[in-house]
Amino acid sequence: MPKSKRSKIVPLTKTQAKTRDDKDKLMERIRAALEDYNDVYTFELHNIRTNILQQIREERSADSRLFLGNNKLMRIAIGRDEESAQKPNLHKLAPFLTGLCGLLFTNLSKKEVKDYFGTVGAPVYARTGQTATESLVLKAGPLPQFPHSMFDHLAKLGLPIKLDRGVIVLLQDTTVCEPGDTLSAEAAQLLKLFGMQSAEFKIDLTAHWSNGVAKKVSSSSSTKDEAK
Repeated sequence: MPKSKRSKIVPLTKTQAKTRDDKDKLMERIRAALEDYNDVYTFELHNIRTNILQQIREERSADSRLFLGNNKLMRIAIGRDEESAQKPNLHKLAPFLTGLCGLLFTNLSKKEVKDYFGTVGAPVYARTGQTATESLVLKAGPLPQFPHSMFDHLAKLGLPIKLDRGVIVLLQDTTVCEPGDTLSAEAAQLLKLFGMQSAEFKIDLTAHWSNGVAKKVSSSSSTKDEAK
């Protein structure tokens, strides 16, 4: 009798987790990078997209290295206090490793880093649960950009539609979202279908360490204050 091709439920206890060896290797790579690069930055990620991050890694592979991972492990790797700090005052970067963040090791000058990351950014599609930054109001009438095969999908997304001689028609004006709304899964999909990239991928540098001095990077200007 042939085996069933139905999807099987895999208990969470059986999913592959990071091993102790994986965690140790991450910390080893971070500590090794301290010997290869002069400056260390912490950064915060907004609307992260893996493909854009990979492009940045490739563009800066000759002079820099980015690390993303478990925040606690990254803090341990650089040192969480003066006693465990891998370099003088490096532990002052640890408080900045919270949320969606990472470490940048680089041999670029401060100006080069600022100029490069000032240009890093790209519009992306907003995802479920994010706050809408623009309104999407659809006017009643034909939707010729969508083939008739999309009818069921658009209907499931909540659009009041009908088929008229093979053309999908919106029956009434419909507000998908307004600024400040929390995007539902349906609204996020409709924004994408209508080509509205209302979110932005960007990287904000938050702190900088060099030659034993750790400084907070101001988000509003190039002014830096010593990290506490």
